[in-house]
Amino acid sequence: MKKFIVDYIHIIAMTLTGLLFGLSFFLLFLNFYHVKEVSYSYTPSESSSITYEKMLSRINTIQNNASVYNQSNYQGSEDAYEMLGIQSKLNNCVKKYQEENLKKLFSKKSYLAKDVFELLNYYQNNILNGCVVLQMYNLVDTDQSTYKSDQLKKVAPFLKLEIDSLLNNGLSYVRSNLKNNDIYYFSNDDSKNTVFELTRDSYQEVLSNYTKTLDFLETFSTWYKDIVLGG
Repeated sequence: MKKFIVDYIHIIAMTLTGLLFGLSFFLLFLNFYHVKEVSYSYTPSESSSITYEKMLSRINTIQNNASVYNQSNYQGSEDAYEMLGIQSKLNNCVKKYQEENLKKLFSKKSYLAKDVFELLNYYQNNILNGCVVLQMYNLVDTDQSTYKSDQLKKVAPFLKLEIDSLLNNGLSYVRSNLKNNDIYYFSNDDSKNTVFELTRDSYQEVLSNYTKTLDFLETFSTWYKDIVLGG
């Protein structure tokens, strides 16, 4: 009787071991296909992308606009320290676009879903938070701003609308889709297209936000240049 019980337990243990081994192999097999799925890349065309060189050209314009202010010989009507403060904010934003990490991200010929996710992370952490929020927002927030420039107060409501639009960009939805890009089934044309379209659409949406922020900074820097030279 004892031998029968031992043999019975042994059979159950071996059965469970076999089932666990089979399940582990099945999951490993599915993940192998999942790795293949998320490796499908999107190659932007010239019309749907912006090279780092083109972006850098616009950044140079912003930097040149900011550089027109020289504290040692400024004789305009605006407060010199306020003009210096705005110049500093623009230069800090420029630095966010000049970092090597961003250059590498924009220098890619093709983008995987994880590459687009990195591009999104950089935008939200460095451009949106590091530049728009930390540097620019207090210039246009009339409740918190310490700037007393009448010229700035005139354009502040319009600039605030632009900033609010940048902050309400809907990229949380893009982030969620990229993070949940888990396709655990066998490779087929539909799954390939799903990953390709997700990567393409997410890339274009993130790129659009980089461009909109550049538009805002370039417009603001042009206003700043005009105030310094004409004020």
